[in-house]
Amino acid sequence: MAKRITPQFNNERGFTLLEVLIALSLFAVFTTVFILSQATNLNNSSLMAEDVTLHNLAEMKMNEIQLDPPKFTNATENETETKAFEIEGYEKYKYTIEYKKLEVPNLNELTGKEEGEDNPNEDSRNKAIQKMVFEKLKENMEKMIWQVRVTTTNTETNYAYEITSWITNKEARIDTQFGF
Repeated sequence: MAKRITPQFNNERGFTLLEVLIALSLFAVFTTVFILSQATNLNNSSLMAEDVTLHNLAEMKMNEIQLDPPKFTNATENETETKAFEIEGYEKYKYTIEYKKLEVPNLNELTGKEEGEDNPNEDSRNKAIQKMVFEKLKENMEKMIWQVRVTTTNTETNYAYEITSWITNKEARIDTQFGF
């Protein structure tokens, strides 16, 4: 009888050193990426929480100003009020309030014309009336509309949030006398 020859196989079923090193390297890369992404998520979450807190404080202060606006004078524009919040748990936050008058550019800047540049199709009476109405409108708007800016800041991190709004000066009187 003939003897059957079968190739000899190594029946040990383990991993080679190279396979173990590759597996460890892949595990290390994925673990590092996972940890870094979690650290970034935590950092972004804390920044977003800080941003939401600063926004809410600024919005609260803006609502207070809109409910009880100050008396607007020429001196109001140069005033800057900076104070700390007196709310329990928010002592490390401060706010700054600034007011600014609305500034409307002159008619020539809006239309893109130079002073003295005339359109031959426009008669001078219409142009004079248009200029007078615009000047009166500009004067009334600059009396009535003010911009308020509230900036809240975390005094520990100097992280800040700014919110602006327009406020109407309720004490301003509109001049409707156009001189016609």
